[in-house]
Amino acid sequence: MAPSCRMVASVFLLLAILVATEMGTTKVAEARHCLSQSHRFKGMCVSSNNCANVCRTESFPDGECKSHGLERKCFCKKPCVNSQMAGEVILFSDDIIANILAWLPPKHAARMRLVCKQWHAVTSEHHFMHTNFSRNRDGHSIAGFFLSNELHKKFSYNPLRDSSATHPAAPDLSFVPEGGDGDTVPGKIYVTSSCNGLLLCRRPMERSVASGARWRCHYLCNPATKRFVEIPTPPDGRGRHLNLAYDPSRSPVYKVVALGLAGVHVYSSQTRSWRAALRYERGSNPFVGIHHSRGVLWNGSLVWMTSRSRSLLRFALDDGEGELSSLPMPPARHLQPENRWICGYLGVRESGAGRGHLRMIGYTEEEKLAARFDVVEMAAGDCREWRVLYRVDLTRVKALYPDIQRKTRKHHLIWPRRARLVDCLDLWPLHVTQHGSLLLFGIPGKIMAYGMEDQAISVVWEDAAPPQPRFFRYAWFDFYPYTAGLFAV
Repeated sequence: MAPSCRMVASVFLLLAILVATEMGTTKVAEARHCLSQSHRFKGMCVSSNNCANVCRTESFPDGECKSHGLERKCFCKKPCVNSQMAGEVILFSDDIIANILAWLPPKHAARMRLVCKQWHAVTSEHHFMHTNFSRNRDGHSIAGFFLSNELHKKFSYNPLRDSSATHPAAPDLSFVPEGGDGDTVPGKIYVTSSCNGLLLCRRPMERSVASGARWRCHYLCNPATKRFVEIPTPPDGRGRHLNLAYDPSRSPVYKVVALGLAGVHVYSSQTRSWRAALRYERGSNPFVGIHHSRGVLWNGSLVWMTSRSRSLLRFALDDGEGELSSLPMPPARHLQPENRWICGYLGVRESGAGRGHLRMIGYTEEEKLAARFDVVEMAAGDCREWRVLYRVDLTRVKALYPDIQRKTRKHHLIWPRRARLVDCLDLWPLHVTQHGSLLLFGIPGKIMAYGMEDQAISVVWEDAAPPQPRFFRYAWFDFYPYTAGLFAV
């Protein structure tokens, strides 16, 4: 109800602006400058030249230091759009109009671009698009999620039930073109990466197509604006493992990282081209041991879980692009090999100003069977220490759905033919929402939500077909969160 009231109030304000604009009589005789505080400038602003240089990286022509309370801040400036339009009536500055329009849902804000040139220019600024995106995130930080696994031919979009008021329509990906030469599978598309309103999608190729062309139909798209660009094939020819990295609080530029057999290449929306960021010998590929090809964007770096060592692999994208380093895993409480600590989810909690905290869900096999595990977070400003955020208890789910407990065969690592029956729990963590208030997890045929504060359990998605004995199990890397935004591609 609250989002609807907010939308109605915004519409009334917009109508008031339109009426006032038509009735006004004041003209502007000289050009004015509109100011916007820099998102990338760090610390106290002493030199306006340094401020201007930073502002130019944010698509502003100039910048200057100004007092903001007791501090000196860097403010980027540009000629106000309405002051450049000869003969137009001016009653409200660009900042006032942007502040009002930014409260609208992205779909409605996009329609406001049709009102006049001034509104089109204001809503096309990256600062406006970032503000609109941040304000329209609901309490759970996502509007819905894609379930996408090409190997098992699984794909669907599922809105969160409590977000239907602000995000009523499912994103439609039919605007993404199929292969012009007819070698793609008709009607098939899969999401391979999602990041802050942008999606990296792939059209699968027909089986008869040679493997050299198998991975070329990648598209970067924005479902809210129905805009897309085709991502060219990486220089190493395959480009199978592509990761999207986009943090609008840091820069309007997005990047795509391709893990190859002999190196890492990075595609930038600024240059519209690939460049080699890291090279290595085929026999010494540092990414061989990663648990899954999907990385997590954290503070200007992509992070992967490794399966062969107890560490995380970090690849820098901003400062020192191409630098590869390792991060420690949370300390295991059990030292026995059979009770090793398993990482079941990796994510990020944003804390503002382009900074964030790594989050992880881990458990031993005993804790998994008991449906009790921890959500841990890397301490702020420290890449070595982890702290427990929540202790999750899902034993009630076992009572509600006893069929998720079953027996399975566990094969010996050295003698695969030797197997023994062990207990198994079909329950998998998928996503922790931005504010940490909700855990989404999967069981056969359902995705459920667990409230961290009130321990409430609810179903947020259910498969139309009943689960079979060998029902497909979604893992966290098949789960792609989505929230609409107006960002340019």
